[in-house]
Amino acid sequence: MNLEAWTVDLKSLSATHESGFRLEIEGNPKDPSAVHPGKFPKGLTSIEQVRLVRLGVEAITKEAKNSRSTRPVVKKPAYIPPANKPKRATLSLKKKSEDSPPA
Repeated sequence: MNLEAWTVDLKSLSATHESGFRLEIEGNPKDPSAVHPGKFPKGLTSIEQVRLVRLGVEAITKEAKNSRSTRPVVKKPAYIPPANKPKRATLSLKKKSEDSPPA
C-alpha cells in the first residue's frame, strides 16, 4: 500500500487515502489545531496507523502551503467556552493604595 497517495480537499479540511481512510482537521490547514481520524483499514499495525495519520496531515499542510489562498480556512474552533459559565471573582496581587476608596 502506498501510504503517500492522498486526495486533499481544503474546503472541507479533509484528506482521503486511496485505501478509503479519511481524516479531518480543525483550524489553519498550515498548522492544524486538532485532527479527527476516521476508521482505519483492516490489517494495519498501530505504527502504520500513526504513520498514516501523520502523512495525511502532512498532505493537507503541503497542499495548503502550495495553494494560492492566503486566508486561513477555519472550519470550527477547537474549543468553545460554555455560554452559561458563571463569572468568577478575580484575585489581584496588587496592593491597594491608601488614597483609593474601599471597593
